[in-house]
Amino acid sequence: MSAGTLTLTNNSAVVIGKETRFITDLKAGDMVVSVVGGVTYTLPISSVDSDTQVTLIKVYDGPTQTGAAYSAVPRKAMNSITAQLVAETTKVL
Repeated sequence: MSAGTLTLTNNSAVVIGKETRFITDLKAGDMVVSVVGGVTYTLPISSVDSDTQVTLIKVYDGPTQTGAAYSAVPRKAMNSITAQLVAETTKVL
C-alpha cells in the first residue's frame, strides 16, 4: 500500500489524499487502485495537482469513501500486466 489514505467522492474526478505524496509517487497516466465496499477500483490519473490532490481521467462512480487505503500503480506496470493477461488468454483459447 502507498502512504496515506484517500477520500473518494461519488461523481467527482478529484481525489483528496491525507498524508500522501502524490507528486513523488504518481504521474499522469498512472493508476490509483483502491478497494471500496469489497469492489476494486482502478482509477487512471489525468493530473497530479499537489501532494494531496489528483484529478482522475473520468469521475469516480463508486460510493463516497473517506480513509481508503490505496496502491499507486505506474502505467508501465499496468501495461505489462494487461499484456501478460492477453498473452495467457490467447494461449488458452
